Amino acid sequence: MKIESPLNYTGNKFRLLDQLLPLFPEKINTFYDICCGGCSVGLNVNARNIICYDKNDHVINLLKTLKKFDTNSILETIEQIIVDFGLSYSDKYGCDEYKEYVKDNNGLKYYNQEGYLQLREYFNKTDFENYDIKSFYLYVLLMFCFNNDLRFNSKNQFNMPIGKTDFNKNKKQKLLSFKNGTENKAIDFRMADFSVLHDVKYQENDFVYIDPPYLLTTATYTENNGWNDVSEFELLDCLSYLNRNNIKFALSNVLEKNGAKNILLENWIKNNGFNVIEIKYHYSSSSYNKKDRYANEREVLVTNYDISNPKSQIHWQ
Repeated sequence: MKIESPLNYTGNKFRLLDQLLPLFPEKINTFYDICCGGCSVGLNVNARNIICYDKNDHVINLLKTLKKFDTNSILETIEQIIVDFGLSYSDKYGCDEYKEYVKDNNGLKYYNQEGYLQLREYFNKTDFENYDIKSFYLYVLLMFCFNNDLRFNSKNQFNMPIGKTDFNKNKKQKLLSFKNGTENKAIDFRMADFSVLHDVKYQENDFVYIDPPYLLTTATYTENNGWNDVSEFELLDCLSYLNRNNIKFALSNVLEKNGAKNILLENWIKNNGFNVIEIKYHYSSSSYNKKDRYANEREVLVTNYDISNPKSQIHWQ
């Protein structure tokens, strides 16, 4: 059974796992999940060791906290925060408990709005003594915010508005799935960007998967020039370094979208003779207001080993 991430993350690869995982090498010593986000790939790969990297400290700290504490302690802490701020708790009391507050298509928005805003203000203004406490408050915010999105403004303040749902049975199941998965895997979460790949001491059968921001798509991580041509060039140079050092890698990316092409990526693939396979995209976190979000988009997986035979030797430069 697949392990679900407790986070709703842009570009979540959970629904692409059936396409991606069979393309990875059969035998993996250490799996490096770079730009891991919600870690859907790292949580489900078959490897002796799994190390998930992301430069977003909120994401990594939250995942580390949820992995560290036992399930009962996590659920008790979540419930205490919910009670403290007078929020709904449909997982415990059921949806019928709040049906008189549900109006039109707004779900639990109006029931939770005041408490949510108080929780958000408390989170943004509090100097937490450690990241574990802060992560628990952030997790509850994510369960109640709009689209369950993790988003901070330029002042590093959580700024998502109230959503329509709460900590319900579906979200609890994702949390339990994550807990069960991390208890049975040698998995570690670390804060770093893709440049960390230059510092890793690789061993035989190590494998790198990277799912970076895409130049041709719009997301919170590409706003304010967060990912640009320079970032893309540096990433590709880093992957070329892996190739020169006989390390197998797989890169998720988008080559075309709405007529635009990622020429930098396209030329890099051709110049190195890397392999490309088309991916049929179908994300669980599709945009709520754009039905054609992925229309005319060519998503691919790029590897430096034969895709038809993941156990084969890589193509050296």
